[in-house]
Amino acid sequence: MFGGNLVLILVGAIFLGLGQVSKENGNNSKNKQVFHEFFDDEVDPVFHLLDVSDTNIPLPKHDYCSGSGYVQGKYKGLDVELCTIKLTDVTEVLRDETGLWEKNEKQIYEGQWMLCNLDCKFSTWLTIYPHSLLDEQTIKTGNDAFDKKFNLSCGDQEEALKILDSICLKKIMTLTNGPFRKFSLNLNMDGKLYIAAHSGHGFENASRDELKWFMDLMDVFKRK
Repeated sequence: MFGGNLVLILVGAIFLGLGQVSKENGNNSKNKQVFHEFFDDEVDPVFHLLDVSDTNIPLPKHDYCSGSGYVQGKYKGLDVELCTIKLTDVTEVLRDETGLWEKNEKQIYEGQWMLCNLDCKFSTWLTIYPHSLLDEQTIKTGNDAFDKKFNLSCGDQEEALKILDSICLKKIMTLTNGPFRKFSLNLNMDGKLYIAAHSGHGFENASRDELKWFMDLMDVFKRK
């Protein structure tokens, strides 16, 4: 009797595993179809283009930063790389029962990041990030809705406000009604545009609307 039950349990586990693999393969296939709708020449990169340390995007205090799911492609002829960024905080706790220190790791951030090389030069760098009541806002754009939602830092205020003209600001505010309510971006003088959607999940199961949102935000600056 025990042997028969064991066989049934093993068979059930095998079918469950196959079902999970089939589901994951189905999700991956669907995900790739969505990617191919927007990107040409999608490849798994040998060398990463996106480095979080290259950006000026503020992030929570953390001990480790890791990236996964890197994908490169072309968007309207421009080099693009996507990945999932995770931040981990590590604390040490002294266990009374053993007298030993134990490390506890806690993931404190997960987001979808994208780098697009706009293939042009800009007169200054700028960073846009969510406004917090604890932040001191030093640069006003003249768009009250934008100034309430975002902070702006830059190398040259006058040049940054030329880039962020009224049309640009209006397009950015329109995108705040999309799938990501909290996001940051960094544009450097070499034309590298970093976009960070503080979504709490990665690109592994990105929806079409989420990817289109990234494309729309890239298009805001691609005109320069």
